[in-house]
Amino acid sequence: MSGNLKKEILPIYISNVQQQFDCFHQDAELFYVLEGSMEIVMGDYHTHLKHEDIFIVNSNRGYSYKASKDVLFVKISIPYQIISSMVKSTDVVFLCDSTRDENHQYDVLRRLFKKLLNRYYSVRDRENDFGYKALCYQVLDILSTHFLLRITDQGGADERERFDERIVQINNYIHANYSHPISSKDLADKLHLSQSYLSRFFKKTYGMSFTEYLTNIRLYHAMDDLLYTNTPITRIAFDNGFANIAALTKVFKDSYGETPSSMRKNQKSKAQGAEPTDNSPVVKQRLENYLRSSGGEQETVPENSDQTESCLVSGSQPLADFWGDTINIGAASDLLKSEVRDHVIMLKELLGFRYVRFWNIFSQEMFIQPNENVDDYNFSKLDAIIDFLIEHELKPYIELGMKPKRLYRDVQNAIIDERHNIYHIDVPAYRKVISAMMWHFHNRYRRSELNTWRMELWFHEDQWGRKGAVEKYFEQFAVIYETVKQYADRLEVGGCGLRIGFSDIESSALPFLCEWGEQSCQPDFISVLYYPYERGEINQDRYSRRSSDNEGMMHKVAVMKELMQKAGMSRTKLYITEWNLTVSDRNYINDTCFKGAYIVKNIIDNYGQLDLLAYFFGSDRVSEYFDSRGLLHGGSGLISKDGILKPAGYAFRFLSWLYNYFVVKGKNFIITTDGHDSYAIVCHNQKALNYNYYLTREDEIPKDSIWKYFEDQESLHLNLQLKGVKNGKYQVKTYQINERIGSPIHFWAEMGFETELSRKDIAYLQRVCGPRLTIRTEQASEHTLPIVCNMKANEFCFIRVRKLS
Repeated sequence: MSGNLKKEILPIYISNVQQQFDCFHQDAELFYVLEGSMEIVMGDYHTHLKHEDIFIVNSNRGYSYKASKDVLFVKISIPYQIISSMVKSTDVVFLCDSTRDENHQYDVLRRLFKKLLNRYYSVRDRENDFGYKALCYQVLDILSTHFLLRITDQGGADERERFDERIVQINNYIHANYSHPISSKDLADKLHLSQSYLSRFFKKTYGMSFTEYLTNIRLYHAMDDLLYTNTPITRIAFDNGFANIAALTKVFKDSYGETPSSMRKNQKSKAQGAEPTDNSPVVKQRLENYLRSSGGEQETVPENSDQTESCLVSGSQPLADFWGDTINIGAASDLLKSEVRDHVIMLKELLGFRYVRFWNIFSQEMFIQPNENVDDYNFSKLDAIIDFLIEHELKPYIELGMKPKRLYRDVQNAIIDERHNIYHIDVPAYRKVISAMMWHFHNRYRRSELNTWRMELWFHEDQWGRKGAVEKYFEQFAVIYETVKQYADRLEVGGCGLRIGFSDIESSALPFLCEWGEQSCQPDFISVLYYPYERGEINQDRYSRRSSDNEGMMHKVAVMKELMQKAGMSRTKLYITEWNLTVSDRNYINDTCFKGAYIVKNIIDNYGQLDLLAYFFGSDRVSEYFDSRGLLHGGSGLISKDGILKPAGYAFRFLSWLYNYFVVKGKNFIITTDGHDSYAIVCHNQKALNYNYYLTREDEIPKDSIWKYFEDQESLHLNLQLKGVKNGKYQVKTYQINERIGSPIHFWAEMGFETELSRKDIAYLQRVCGPRLTIRTEQASEHTLPIVCNMKANEFCFIRVRKLS
């Protein structure tokens, strides 16, 4: 060679090879299918990729694939060293499989790949092309921000630290000594471990033996020397720990199907301007055709911040108010506190909720002991709660499970974590306490009242996969269902609290639902929980991380409805009984206008797809602790602890003002009517969270610079053309909430985030933290009424339109 080659930022290979076995790679490898299909197998994990599917095989993982005859795919090597140094960890794991997850970031990647391939195809000197390099780094940015599993996402911090330290020790030792004769015994002695334990550790962590891993490391470094230096091949073999050139050649032929010398020769021809792949003319032509047909040769046009919608409003149907029915309050014992009751009354009066959902009625504070040997139960505390609700024209929604009492800083770190357990209660004891409770309720409140309540039984996710757990749940549910229906045949009873964002739960959901469909007691509704986190297991290590899918709830609801249909339960009601952006109660994003816009967006996105959507939860009072001294503390409540309705609360307030008849919805708005020439509109300009948010711990987001955590700050000019209205004058009232109007965190900032606020200070904030109202008149002509709304980033509005003449 005339000189050394430079290694590309993202080595790209375009291929139509239909089959490959037992591949190993130190770098992660991304597959992007352009045409045809392929199945990739990694141990027990199988994924079937079709047109434009994306999948990442993580580093140090063996895999094989088999593809269709018409396959054309891109393989991109993601440099282990770059990512490892960026995240400061040797444990680099990507979670990227578009066949199992819907995320708008996959579309972002697809657009980037098309631009990257077009540049790759058209530029010969890619090493010196800034545009090509920029696209490579954009791809790395998207992958590391939205698809990289970080150590902080994984459970058991101490255990993770020990694991990571061991990985560092292993990698350091092998990378320092791979060029010399070393054995697993040498490494075991170095780490003070037994050889048998080290062998098991390698199998579990790397999916291969120590010898296989060492050989692949040697091969990886030999390949670098072969492609990017002029070193003789014999020297490369000895420098990288191979006994002789024959040993290197054998490994090369087994892995790549050719000798080192032919590999170097082919690479030289590529560097001198040959085709961008080993399958030159055919693959090049297919790639060119693909780019032309998919529009990949064109630059992406940025979205316009002006949005014009033509809306026919002459027809309508009853509004499906699935979001304003139920609010979560907390454990039953929380409803014994006067300050929580005050907030329940506020929520009912301001937002119109009818049902209050609470749980843990069998906790020690409630004095109800579910035991087969107990004949006399004390329901006085529970009576006090239900009497309070009925007095204020509210209905109880009782979750009969014992939910852990948890207060989170972020998904991995709890301030409080008190776990309850009722799984030891046998079915006869369970039947006894439920029978006594329903008999008591029937005598105290009568059947007509009971028929308006709801009950639910949670199936703790920790029980998934445990022997006999599902059968026990069905038996417990049958006890509840049959007993309840004896006293109130129209009282809704359902379960089981599936977490639809958790991959391990979803994989178990279909057989669970199918089995439930065969039971004698069918639920009146299926309850699910939605928080935008992804949870699962890799190499027996559990992880839980924030999802960056801005349409995550809509996608997960679609998956759940499909599962219910497959299980023959498509006619069963679907309730999301808990949902929120975050489980953290120390995340200041909860106190911002973004949270209100996020609520409006998700309700519009999921309109018509759900029977109930219950926000988690009502008041910041239930998330107070020693560290919640300030006006706001990042709690998930709709009301601050001092009784200030937060932007999230105003989102529900605006939605409660909608009229009773639905007209139309769009990406950013929903329109209703009263049927008498008046219209109510709720709209939003919600911004997606950016990489800053996903790279920052939830409890470390600073309250004074929230603006840094959104993809952009563009305003939205929303121009709605209401078609089919009567001609004449209309009054248009607009109520708006944005970061400077109605935002308590903004006004608190103007007070210097003072923690010692007087009662007058709080009263002032309660007055000013509300929407701005503007009133104007508009003329409808040719049966068209223009409604214009200019919204700042994360602003949301309510617009009431009323005919004057």
